[in-house]
Amino acid sequence: MHKMLVILGSFALAGAAWASDVPDRSALSYEENAIINQACSPALQQSVSAFHACVARQVASLKDHPTPDRSGLSVARNRAIENGCSYLKREGIGPYNDCVRKAMTVAEKPPDNPNVDDLVPNYTKVFTDDATKAADAPAAPKPTPAAATALPSPAAALPKRPDHLEQKPLSPEEIYKKVERSVFVVLASPSLAEVKVRNIAQGSAIAVSDHLLLTNCHVVKDRPLIKLWQDGTRADATLVAADDKTDRCVIKTDELTLKPIGGVRPLDSLAVGEHVFAIGAPISLERTLSEGLISGLRPGRARHLVQTSAPISPGSSGGGLFDERGNLVGITTAGFMGGAQNLNFAIAAADWWQ
Repeated sequence: MHKMLVILGSFALAGAAWASDVPDRSALSYEENAIINQACSPALQQSVSAFHACVARQVASLKDHPTPDRSGLSVARNRAIENGCSYLKREGIGPYNDCVRKAMTVAEKPPDNPNVDDLVPNYTKVFTDDATKAADAPAAPKPTPAAATALPSPAAALPKRPDHLEQKPLSPEEIYKKVERSVFVVLASPSLAEVKVRNIAQGSAIAVSDHLLLTNCHVVKDRPLIKLWQDGTRADATLVAADDKTDRCVIKTDELTLKPIGGVRPLDSLAVGEHVFAIGAPISLERTLSEGLISGLRPGRARHLVQTSAPISPGSSGGGLFDERGNLVGITTAGFMGGAQNLNFAIAAADWWQ
């Protein structure tokens, strides 16, 4: 609904002779823009000028009713506050922000039954804590990463494909121990303002050199603030190579020396029926191990997919699919829902070097 309203507002503004009268919303977060569009959509039915007047009032109201910083809230509490205040979005950003601010002053009650949210670190603090440290000790500003379309292809940015293929079958415990230090949580956001309203994409990444990792573009695209996380250790990362059409991206960190995986299996060496293991961060649960089979090999014109019965959930995007020897087979990218059972896919890892 929010995206439809954003598009609706954009079309209404496009090509207008009085474009100079359009309120400047460039500094607002995506959520702030979406709430304002929702509140002002009835005015658009009257006229475009009425819509602009409504937007101007909403933007002005932010001075007295600023958007609260929710980055310190747990996932569960943020969801509860949103559920209690979302009905006010249609009235305007002021009433909605006031409701959120008031709800944040109420002491959080401990949950009767701990759920998944209690097992997930507050990843928003990864961004806000670093921003606070940077403010206390200013450093030279980092260049803004280039758009994905202007970046080199993954193959151009990567060193030689890791070819130390393990031949000895390993137990699941041995596989996990062999590759766990190569699997990272990836957190990405468009800006600190978006972090404060919890607009953070979470995925996974696999280290393939001392400083480079493979991940999916849909995790980091248009989100220049990128963080890596592993067992409480965090580091900044940047997008250095991308093929957005095939969802293949490469990110780099200079703050850590990574432990890369040993070998990448070429596609033509894979066989349906092989035992495989997926390791990623489904719903933010760091380095979760699941197992299954290669249930299909799906070659395509632009990329090759490895179909697997190993479970893949949101947050696993960019994680690794490994064979029973600990070699990298693919980068997990999608699990199909809505009636389809156990249809999960990884992009063949060797495609990053094509």
